[in-house]
Amino acid sequence: MFETSQAASASPTIPPFSTAEMRSYPLGTLVVRSGLMPLETVNRALAEAAESGRRLGEVLLDYGLPERDLTRLLAAQHGQEFVDLTEYTVDPEVVHLLPRSVAEMYCALPLRREGDCTLVAVPDADNASHLTRLRDALHGPIRLVTAARSDIKDAIARAHEPQGMITQMALAESRTPAVAEPEPEPEPKPIYRVEVTLASGATLLVAEATDFEYAKQMGMRVIDEAEAGGTVAIGDATIDGRQVVSVDVLGRSGG
Repeated sequence: MFETSQAASASPTIPPFSTAEMRSYPLGTLVVRSGLMPLETVNRALAEAAESGRRLGEVLLDYGLPERDLTRLLAAQHGQEFVDLTEYTVDPEVVHLLPRSVAEMYCALPLRREGDCTLVAVPDADNASHLTRLRDALHGPIRLVTAARSDIKDAIARAHEPQGMITQMALAESRTPAVAEPEPEPEPKPIYRVEVTLASGATLLVAEATDFEYAKQMGMRVIDEAEAGGTVAIGDATIDGRQVVSVDVLGRSGG
């Protein structure tokens, strides 16, 4: 618990801390000093986190702390660069360097180019597996910055949605067949495998599905649970989420 006579200010402010102080103060102190929550609320959240074994950040979100503010404080606490995507102009050409399915799988948004390097927003810029996977997906050097997970998901959806009436009409026309043609013989549906790679090098099968979107959702669920630091259900077994190095969706022919 915190013991201080200083009350939270009426409106959130930037903490008057140096970079070194931001790294040394615990999260609860930063929340109170930033005026984001009163001391009493943070103390209740601390007690609940200790009793339940959950992370303090998760409990603070339940208590009403905005995700963007939590992410900003955690980024500063860990010495990461934070980007507020609601105020950031994304390069439309760069954002499409990463296919939507991959962007949603890793919750990653390419922002702009810095010379030969691509700036990419992710929920945790210290995630080493994200760095490796995204560097391979973008075929070159990248630099990770931290942004709120919900802001990244919203930005991905906006970036990949058709824009404008002309685009909508063109898409509608492309979906309308000009001439009715005989239906081709159905091709075997591909099967998508959701696999988890552990720090030990072991690879575990999470699920198989013929629907890519379903397989992707399964993979994203495992990623979210692993990043939360809890246990992850794999079939009838559970594993420590901290041991998860990567989650992949692999396609193979169903024939």
